[in-house]
Amino acid sequence: MPQNIAPPLIRKIILEQSFRAHVGHIGSALSVSDIIAALYSSVLKITSPNDPNRDRFILSNGHTVLALYAALYLRGWISETELNSYCSDGSYLGVHPEHRVNGVDFCTGSLGQGLPFGAGAALAARFQQSSRRVFVLLSDAECNEGSVWEAVMFAAHHHLSNLIAIIDLNGQQALGYTKNVLNLHPMTEKWKAF
Repeated sequence: MPQNIAPPLIRKIILEQSFRAHVGHIGSALSVSDIIAALYSSVLKITSPNDPNRDRFILSNGHTVLALYAALYLRGWISETELNSYCSDGSYLGVHPEHRVNGVDFCTGSLGQGLPFGAGAALAARFQQSSRRVFVLLSDAECNEGSVWEAVMFAAHHHLSNLIAIIDLNGQQALGYTKNVLNLHPMTEKWKAF
């Protein structure tokens, strides 16, 4: 059972599975591979994907899911057979995360949903007096969605210090460069304002 969650291994799996299935958002999945590797190798406190007090991870930019599947495989939470079923008939491993996959807590796909889910999960942890944290990975282009900023306001209002948003600031989206589609520069200052 593989255990090394290094970015090169994640990138290799992304390329192999995309090639095998003839589908996948290769560029965006490769863009988040370093972030996913860091989270699953040393940041997330998850001894088991079924531990109720584990940290939660939400892949808001769900189309990058191949990087997540690679990490789940490398952690030993999905088998090689499951990984090789990516985008096959009857497989739960599709082009967006499915909560039926071991290690996936939230289905995502429509951009802008992950941070609202994360804010709710962070508030639930507070109500349950749990120390778990909630990490949400978003794309910079996803920050064009109004629901992201509503969730940021909600999180700030409720002082959700257990909610961590991570932005893949790669400067690109489907319609071109993010600065040309909807310029959110300077991103850091916008987030700090909340």
